[in-house]
Amino acid sequence: MSARKRHPPVRPHRAPKPRRRAAPRPPSAAPIQAPVAHAGGTRLAVELEPRRPALPLPSRAAGELAPEQRRRLEAVLALPPRRRLDALMDAPDVAQLVPAILPDDFAATLLDVGLGDGDVLLAHAAGEQLVHLVDVTAWAGDELDLAATVETLDLLRESDPELALRWFRSADDSAVLALFARLCVVTSDDVPVPGKIEDLEVDEPFSLDGAFLIWPRDSERVGFLRWFLTLLFEEHQETYLWICRSLQWVLESDVEEDAFIRRQARLVENGFPRPEEGAEVFRPASPERMVVSRVVARPPAAPGADPVEPAAITVAPAELPEAALFAARCIERLAPEAQAGLRAAVGRLWRLVLAAELLHPGKPEDRAAALRLATRTVSIGLEHLSGGDPDLGASLCLARTALDLFQVGHTVVLQLQRRATALRRTGWLSRVPAGVGLLEPPLRQAYEACRLPRPRRFAGVDEEGKPRMEPLATMAEVEDARRALETIDALGRLLVDGLGLPADLAESIDLSGCLPESWTEVTAGDILRTALVHGAATGAVAFVPPDAGELRSFVRQAVASGTLRETFRGEAIDLLLSRLPGPAAAVDRAVLASYLAGVLDRLAEELAGVDASRSIDPRFVGGLVRRVIAAEKPHRKPIRT
Repeated sequence: MSARKRHPPVRPHRAPKPRRRAAPRPPSAAPIQAPVAHAGGTRLAVELEPRRPALPLPSRAAGELAPEQRRRLEAVLALPPRRRLDALMDAPDVAQLVPAILPDDFAATLLDVGLGDGDVLLAHAAGEQLVHLVDVTAWAGDELDLAATVETLDLLRESDPELALRWFRSADDSAVLALFARLCVVTSDDVPVPGKIEDLEVDEPFSLDGAFLIWPRDSERVGFLRWFLTLLFEEHQETYLWICRSLQWVLESDVEEDAFIRRQARLVENGFPRPEEGAEVFRPASPERMVVSRVVARPPAAPGADPVEPAAITVAPAELPEAALFAARCIERLAPEAQAGLRAAVGRLWRLVLAAELLHPGKPEDRAAALRLATRTVSIGLEHLSGGDPDLGASLCLARTALDLFQVGHTVVLQLQRRATALRRTGWLSRVPAGVGLLEPPLRQAYEACRLPRPRRFAGVDEEGKPRMEPLATMAEVEDARRALETIDALGRLLVDGLGLPADLAESIDLSGCLPESWTEVTAGDILRTALVHGAATGAVAFVPPDAGELRSFVRQAVASGTLRETFRGEAIDLLLSRLPGPAAAVDRAVLASYLAGVLDRLAEELAGVDASRSIDPRFVGGLVRRVIAAEKPHRKPIRT
């Protein structure tokens, strides 16, 4: 009879359970409580007893580099990841350089080029570098990702089995026991079988020493479990016994929570702040910090002389640094030392963004997204403060902090979100909630992108058809988004206040028999074109679908020589704009002029080439709402003005 037990898998740390121990702990195994700082304050972390035996392995600790080596290493780390790896592989003193790399630079290089290609780095890695590599790849939020952890350790094993042991020696006790507690349950004749074994799905047990039974919890990773325990049993028996004994009394939820807290502390040490600290980067800048700088004095350049150094320009007020897009034009004017300082400042910024956005520090795509947002936001702030003057921007890079510039750029972008929110709360969309569905795709996409807590721009769809949003990168993109919101605002006033679009749009207008079967929605442009066509045919501007006869009447009046009459274009735009109410009408006219020109262009595409001497088939007119069959029932509540 198979010893395999079939029970639903359980994640103990996910749901609170009564705390119980598998067996009483011997006095010698009592844990020592030590204070550990974490986001919620100070808690007691478990210092596991008995102490883990020492694991003798060759040391890879970083030694002191000579000044020339340090300069060469800094130059190598400034290269793109693949070139960085190639340069380290070619270095004659690679064994000295690699352990001196900061843990996050080490991990980032491997993650960017792929762990499978980093044998040279791994071969010379120090223990703390390997621990950080596992820290950033093995966790999903506050939960140990068993598959990712084993995958990383398997790659270390494939490169050199000693690497997995080197991680094991350097990792804290909680991390080691959290991993093995997720891989197996250990029992022995000396200790009663833990009750939890009845609640878990475990494989058939095996034993390496005849004393301890190992019950695998993950059938896909039994090979890794057997390899690691066998290696310890054959070469480091004291450590093997420590694991087996410890796993008989520890609680998985306890050691995993403790491992997470210690891992968070290590991330902070390596430059990754906690989320609440990272959120400070998105704090809006004060009005005083938003004031555009101005050039007070710019020393004149002699004929034929080199351009004036940016630092020689006097600006008011003073303070800032950073890079991307417009900022890149500013930074290229700086000396190499200043550029290096800016790179360091950007590195700190994108880590703040990574923490605030709760992105995964071990995913290259998440790190790239954080860096993209940091640099683009800083570039917008720099462009705003300098008024688009690269020389002035370069001077500001020497005077203001990167964090300050980011907050300026974020504040500029945040105005879009506030305006989009106002449309929904107090604007016409508050009266016609379904009005968003009337917006043409470009306007709707711009509106949805601006509504995000951190406004973005619509950048197409991904392979799954989901909208892809990218950080705004320039003041021109910010202006485009602002104009889109202004157009939506003015368009709503024209539709609702000017043409009387009802709040209960879906219930008030019956479009049965008035749309081709291929249509799924009606847009604002369709409504305006329909009103114009009906008005030209009947003399009353109204949202009433025209039939074939009314379409022919419109063509006779508005079309000449295969195109819309220019007089009709002007009259049509004036007629619609005359419906705009209130003191904002003049502003709305300027905002809507371009949009309405596009509305008429579409109308011209549909009807300008139609022969009015013949009957018009409405099925082939797609730019307005019309009766496909004249006998169809009319609207219940036609909108008239």
